[in-house]
Amino acid sequence: GFEVSSGGANIVIGFSFSGALVPAGTGVLTNLDIIPTDIEACLSNLIVSSDDALELEFSTGDCVTVPYGIISLGAATDSSLEVLYSSSSDIGGFQFAVSGVDVLGASGGAAGDAGFEISVGSEAILGFSFSGSVVPAGTGVLTNLDITVTDFEACLSGLVVSSSDGQSLSFDAGD
Repeated sequence: GFEVSSGGANIVIGFSFSGALVPAGTGVLTNLDIIPTDIEACLSNLIVSSDDALELEFSTGDCVTVPYGIISLGAATDSSLEVLYSSSSDIGGFQFAVSGVDVLGASGGAAGDAGFEISVGSEAILGFSFSGSVVPAGTGVLTNLDITVTDFEACLSGLVVSSSDGQSLSFDAGD
């Protein structure tokens, strides 16, 4: 019978209007729907109170690794555009489209370091390795696009990212 509410600054509050209690013991306290913003998730500033509103001693435990992946656009000039990545998993391949620019080519970055072939077509940019190499988990420049600007804003769409064994990875297209 608890109300669980979340708000700004990643604060979660659980309470009961009827005075219900969580019984002593172990188990799942609640489940959170999250949008990963980092490779680790950690609890902090934990406050737990008794039925008579006294603070109880609790520890938060260790941080956990969460599946995390963002591919976003970085620094731009009249002729180049960075594609950035932040991933908790190795990347075996990727595909995406970019609006607002004509993409003429792609090279360098972590994909280049990993020996990826990067194919640029009219509908999508595709990166993969014939040898099975991967872009290691981490953050940085995935690749650099050679572009011609066609609009005031460039946006990523149609993002598909796979692991080294071809399984789909969950990634968000950043701003």
